[in-house]
Amino acid sequence: MAFFGNALKSGKAVGQKAKLKADILLLDRTMVSRKKLFGIELYDDLSDLTCQQDFYAVDDHIIAAIRPELLSLDREIRALDGKKLHAKGNLDLAQAIRREAFPVAAANWKEKASNASKTAGMVANETKFKTELKVISGHLNALKEGFGIKIFPILEDLFGTASGPREIHCATDIVVNQIRERYQSCKDDVNHINRKKIQKDAIIDQLGVEASLRRMGSS
Repeated sequence: MAFFGNALKSGKAVGQKAKLKADILLLDRTMVSRKKLFGIELYDDLSDLTCQQDFYAVDDHIIAAIRPELLSLDREIRALDGKKLHAKGNLDLAQAIRREAFPVAAANWKEKASNASKTAGMVANETKFKTELKVISGHLNALKEGFGIKIFPILEDLFGTASGPREIHCATDIVVNQIRERYQSCKDDVNHINRKKIQKDAIIDQLGVEASLRRMGSS
C-alpha cells in the first residue's frame, strides 16, 4: 500500500510542478509585457524632447545614456508616422468618394445591382487602407515596446539603488525625474512579478526534495 501511496503522491507532484512551470512561463511573459509598456509610456513622455535643441547639447549622464536609443527610435517613428498620415488621407478620401458616389437613388434593379457592385469595390479599397493603418500602428507599438526592452536594463544600471527624485535646479532635472518615475513604476511591477517567480521556484524545489525523500524511504 505504501508503494501505491508514494506513486499517487509522485503523480500529484509531477502535475503540481508542471502547473508551476507553466505559471512561471506566464510570469516571464508578463514581465516582458510590462517592460514593453514602459517603452511605450517613456517614448510618449520624451518624444517632444527630440525637437528641442537643448536635448542634443545637455550634459547629463542619464540623458546621454538614453539619447542614442531615443533618437534612433524617433527617426523610425517619424518615418512611420508619415506613412500612417498618408494611409489615413487615402482612407478619408476613399470614404468621401463612396459617400458621394450615388447622389440619386437607383431607379430599378439594374441600377441597384450596378451600385452594389461599385460599393463592394469601394469598401474593398477602404478595407485595404484600414489594414495598412493597422499594420503601421502595430509596427509603431512594436518599435516603442522594443525601446522599453532595450532601455530598462540601461536605466537599471544608472539608477541602481538610488532613491528619491533629484532636487530641481533646471529643466533637465524635471525630465530626469520623469524618467525615474516611469522606470521606478516599471521596476516595482517587475520586482513584484519576480517575487512570485521565486515563490513558485521554491515550491518546485520543495516538491523535488519531497520526491527524493519518498524514493529514499521506499528503497
